[in-house]
Amino acid sequence: MRAADFWSQALTYDEYLAQMTENRALHERRLASTRVTDAERAAFGAEPLRFLIMTEDYCGDSAQFIPPLARLAQEMDNVEVRLLLRNEHRELASNYRRWDDYQAIPVFIALDAEGHELGFLSERPRRLYDLLAAETRRFAAEHPELPGIKRAYASMPDETRAAVRANSDAFRDTQQDAWTRILFEDVAGMVAEGHAKRAQTASAAD
Repeated sequence: MRAADFWSQALTYDEYLAQMTENRALHERRLASTRVTDAERAAFGAEPLRFLIMTEDYCGDSAQFIPPLARLAQEMDNVEVRLLLRNEHRELASNYRRWDDYQAIPVFIALDAEGHELGFLSERPRRLYDLLAAETRRFAAEHPELPGIKRAYASMPDETRAAVRANSDAFRDTQQDAWTRILFEDVAGMVAEGHAKRAQTASAAD
């Protein structure tokens, strides 16, 4: 099945917020604080556009990057957002993997008015990975007293992992506006590329 075939069963953003058990307040705060620039409105305003997002509410990247797209949809009549819980749609999710073949969340699937897929973004804009990794290294160097701080995140003791997560969350907050700009830039580029490929395909078929 195509991603578009799941659109009618997907949750609106308000429905998604209502069923959340984690990070709802963070979503609402970031939704309220997101600004959309005139240039971004112009970049997304040409065609009807739908974003089908696969997520789970515990995900930090979801709490950072879904609210900006929800705000975009609130401010632009041609943009819609709906959400699927990844754990209930693992077969569909398996088709959308990160560049290293890991199935991460959130997954943002861009669709045109007819349901044709224009592209997808997995987890976060790729240029942000190094920034997050550098911040984690900085935190680890400043806190050698934390047990297992040099281990991989999944192998850290619970207390240390919680400290790293708290620092990452605080760092994300300081970057929210700048990273929103990057998100919008990358998604707009992806959508434009998708439309161009669709146009080429249609031209070749004529």
